Order: sequence, then structure tokens, then C-alpha cells
Amino acid sequence: MRGNSHARCGAGENPTITSRDYLSLFLCFDSSLDTETFCKEKCAIFIVLPEEDNTKYFMVSLFLQQLYREMLTVADEYGGKLPNRIMIFADEIGTIPKIQSMEMMFSAGRSRRISMVPIIQSFAQLEKNYGKEGSAIIIDNCQDILFGGFAPNSESADILSRALGNKTVMSGSISRGKNDPSQSLQMIQRPLMTPDELKTLPKGNFILAKTGCCPMRTKLPLFLKWGIQFEKPYVVDERAARKVHYADRFELEQEILQRGCAYEEDDFAEFPEPPGGDRSGGSLHTPVQIHEPEPPAMPLRTD
Repeated sequence: MRGNSHARCGAGENPTITSRDYLSLFLCFDSSLDTETFCKEKCAIFIVLPEEDNTKYFMVSLFLQQLYREMLTVADEYGGKLPNRIMIFADEIGTIPKIQSMEMMFSAGRSRRISMVPIIQSFAQLEKNYGKEGSAIIIDNCQDILFGGFAPNSESADILSRALGNKTVMSGSISRGKNDPSQSLQMIQRPLMTPDELKTLPKGNFILAKTGCCPMRTKLPLFLKWGIQFEKPYVVDERAARKVHYADRFELEQEILQRGCAYEEDDFAEFPEPPGGDRSGGSLHTPVQIHEPEPPAMPLRTD
């Protein structure tokens, strides 16, 4: 294809570059991207496409398919698993055309240490591209689901409300007649969070559902508030498990006494001692003279 283009240019004709020409250049020419290096070292690949031109969206599907096949080959060389876990954040996956074999990527990729993170706005997007069965396979293979920020008329809130399950609450009723007031209490079942409660979640609040765990409500600030800056490392406090040291009763008593003395010295250091005064505070005064009682006199002998 490249030779034909140059030949047409040499003949004075204007070649028409179509998507097929771009595709041949993309597939046939070498690039700096090495899948084996990508699986071994720390690196990231960003795929950015223009939103106004959807004619190039198929390249995302083609790139992911080719990369997935190469990663499977690398995984076979390491006994069926990649040396490092690969995270694929498929943002706006519901707006791009269907990716071939996406269901297999979700179901079989996890055992190869390949994690897929689809980011969508509605379940209807998956059903539109992958059909009812394909979207169900993708959803069932997602072990962690984070959702929030629903639109007022969102149907996804109804689906997720049913997925959260139910809880048991106490309900009561009171009826009053002229001479016969009555009260009844009973246990009823209600959704853990109703669709209306999901739709009215405050901004920044999300629900996290994880396999084998109860759902959790959490608050996640925007990444701009995390203190992350470009071209600067983001340091996280170390919370690794440390070795536990044991002490006997004597060592604990000595440590308590030493820390107590240190705290007392720090407290006294905050208040400087006035000249000629004491540490108790207040104004100076004449020391009070304490008179000790005299011993009683011995009685005189009369015999």
C-alpha cells in the first residue's frame, strides 16, 4: 500500500487516503510499543480519540483485540499468568462501537491477571452494543461495582436497587376508635436503598458492591483534591504490617513512669516560673508560720 501511494504521487495523481490505508500502516509498520515490555515493566498506554469523528472508533476495538492476543501469548510463556497485573480502564466503552470478543476478555482475562474496568453511564449502552446476553455476561463478570450520580429518570437505579437486596424493618400502625384504641407492630421487608434514595445521593457519595461483602456507602473526593500533581510522585503513607514487640509488666510500668515525667516537664516548661515565686501560680505572699503545739507539762509530784 505504501509503494502504491508513492507511485501514484510520482505520477502526479492525488491519492485518496482512506481509513483502510491508515489501517494498513497501523498494522504493518513497527512501533515502539512492545507487548512483552508492557507486561513486565511499569508503563501506561493512553488511547485518545476525537469525539466529533466517530469513523476512527473502530481502531480502539482493533487495538484492544490485538493487545489482548499478544498478552495471552506472553501469559502462556509465564505459565498462564502475566508477571504483573494489567488494568484496562475502558472509559466511555458504551459510546464506541462493539468490541469483538469483549465477553471473552471479561470472563477469561481474569485468570491471566488481566482486569477490565468498564465505565458506562447506563446499562442500556451495553445492551445496545452487545445485546441482552452479551451485556449480561459482562455485568456478571464484574466483581466490584461502584455507582452513583444517577439522573432523575435513570432506569439503572432500579436495577441496582434490586441488586443491593432487602432489609427487615419494623412497621407499626395505630387506629383509634371512640372506645377501642389499638396498636400493631410487625416486621416488613424493604429495599436496602430504594431507587429514589439512590437518585438523591449527594454529590461525591457512591455505593460500592463487592463480591462476598455487604454493600458500602462511601465518599470519594474528586482526584483534583487528592494533591496529585503532574510530573511529581504521589506518596502514600505506608501502612504495612509491622513486627509486634511484647513487654512484661515491669517494662510497661517503667515506660508509663518515664512518659508521665516527660509530660509533667513539658507542662511546666510551657509556663515559665516567675522570679522568686513558685510553680503554683498566683501572687507572692509571706510564708505562713506554722506553730507546733508544745508537749504537755509533766504534773508535779505531791507524794
